[in-house]
Amino acid sequence: MVATNIRPLQPQDLEVLGDLYFPWSTREETVAKWTGYLDEQQKGARIACIVEQQGKIVGYGNLLPSSEYPHFKQNGIPEINDVWVYEESRAKGIATALIAHLEQLAKQEGYASIGIGVGLYRDYGAAQRLYFRLGYQPDGEGITYKHAAVVPGEKYAVDDDLILWLTKRLVAHE
Repeated sequence: MVATNIRPLQPQDLEVLGDLYFPWSTREETVAKWTGYLDEQQKGARIACIVEQQGKIVGYGNLLPSSEYPHFKQNGIPEINDVWVYEESRAKGIATALIAHLEQLAKQEGYASIGIGVGLYRDYGAAQRLYFRLGYQPDGEGITYKHAAVVPGEKYAVDDDLILWLTKRLVAHE
């Protein structure tokens, strides 16, 4: 297995990450996103982690000490956010290692639980299975759209903002 290095986002990463933009985004949007992440990291609002193998960025993920999701925010639950492993590097344990790293960072900060959100359509199928396999369970608050509870009978777009929120205990019950 190829050695995986997980490290904090650094300023020199911005140009490289800009070249790794997605088809639904532009290089400029991607650089702006990562510049914002670096700024938030410097202010302590985010820990952005880069995953490398053989000097190449193969994924990333973040730990948000204060989530935008109200249930997590009110209960002091940090959020694992924006986890991504590039297609050619999937199914190799990289996401599992990254999530374990982010969980360890939360433990070091003294958090008893951690949370993560997952989309509900097919593109999120692998993530749904992974998060459940890693011990994450629904938080019991139902699904949200743009961080607000959905209302039965209302219509919502099935997109990246329709989320099921999951939590996991980081420390044993006392």
